[in-house]
Amino acid sequence: MMHQPPHHLPRLLPSSSSSSETAEMDPRVWRRLPQPLVDRVLACLPTPSFLRLRAACRRFYSLLYSSPFLHSHLLLSPHLPFFAFAVPSAGHLSLLDPTRQAPSWSRLPLPLPAPGAGQAFSPAAASAGLLAFLSDASGHKTLLLANPITRLLAPLPLCPNARLSPTVGLAAGPTSFIAVMAGDDLVSPFAVKNISADTFVADAASVPPSGFWAPSSLLPRLSSLDPRAGMAFASGRFYCMSSSPFAVLVFDVAANEWSKVQPPMRRFLRSPALVELGGGREREARVALVAAVEKSRLSVPRSVRVWTLRGGHHGGAAGGGGAWTEVARMPPDVHAQFAAAEAGRGFECAAHGDFVVLAPRGPASPVLVFDSRHDEWRWAPPCPYPYVGGIGIGAGFRVFAYEPRLATPAIGLLDATAPAALHGMQG
Repeated sequence: MMHQPPHHLPRLLPSSSSSSETAEMDPRVWRRLPQPLVDRVLACLPTPSFLRLRAACRRFYSLLYSSPFLHSHLLLSPHLPFFAFAVPSAGHLSLLDPTRQAPSWSRLPLPLPAPGAGQAFSPAAASAGLLAFLSDASGHKTLLLANPITRLLAPLPLCPNARLSPTVGLAAGPTSFIAVMAGDDLVSPFAVKNISADTFVADAASVPPSGFWAPSSLLPRLSSLDPRAGMAFASGRFYCMSSSPFAVLVFDVAANEWSKVQPPMRRFLRSPALVELGGGREREARVALVAAVEKSRLSVPRSVRVWTLRGGHHGGAAGGGGAWTEVARMPPDVHAQFAAAEAGRGFECAAHGDFVVLAPRGPASPVLVFDSRHDEWRWAPPCPYPYVGGIGIGAGFRVFAYEPRLATPAIGLLDATAPAALHGMQG
């Protein structure tokens, strides 16, 4: 596993000022608390809060290297449905916290090797506190898994089939992960076809626990994948969009087979994106489709809609199965602002928990947040962080559902001996 050299650790600052008063605890009481009780309280803190607290004393900092504490923090700390905006060559992630009435931003450096240290990598997927970075060079691809908080970085073995720009999916748990690379098979140095997909499986309970590439699976005929659209994962299956015409491709990991499900209103969709809506520690994620609907003769105005898929996990290769239910529609006044900002360029979309973010493609793009639980649409404030060429969200950005975590045990399946060098978020 590769890691960055030790360096000064910046202090984590609040992403926005707060007018609430803080209560101070009597130091005499604090010192008398049993240490296991203190550790238990600290394990319940959200990751950003603990990162701010780590500088209080050496004891708190040392907990970062305590396996029992990291295990407790993984189980007890609250779920944070953040979103990570990655801009090429920016060197950092812009994190959006949608849980506040006024969404807030913070910044997190990327733990990638220096550009001159080898081949270049681009962000491709995210799951359970891990980001996946795909090598830009064509051929047998390298996929890196990274925890930006601890700066742990581990490569998967080379992909068995040569590809140009495959679509990547990642599903990680506490002790396992699955990575998929699909499409853009290099059939010659000058030609690509969407023929197959490669799946890497790693599980602490399997032999070997460090993982293996499963036999390649065949994509459905006439598949046309967009690597920017990524994949969604739910109930042991990956979902991705195919265009010309639009179709939803479903990959059953256990069966190592692909099938198709027809999307709703497929002839009138634009910029469709499949996302994981809901989920978390107590609920199972649902597959949702977010897309613009454009048809001049519809009885309702043009808008952006959200559908969820029910009962479509076993759609046959011929395109059966699956019932889509519309669960949300962008209000006309919000859509007018969104359409003006998008200007036909399309938009990036991701979902995390009950939140969906939509960001028109282009420099300095505004970000729209949809709270599906309360059926609320609201604009996030402009991103305040600079990138090469401007401030905010740069052109060519990707957005992922990301949860900052101190512990991501799944990455240890690739190399369990690498040390952790903590890195903080900057607000």
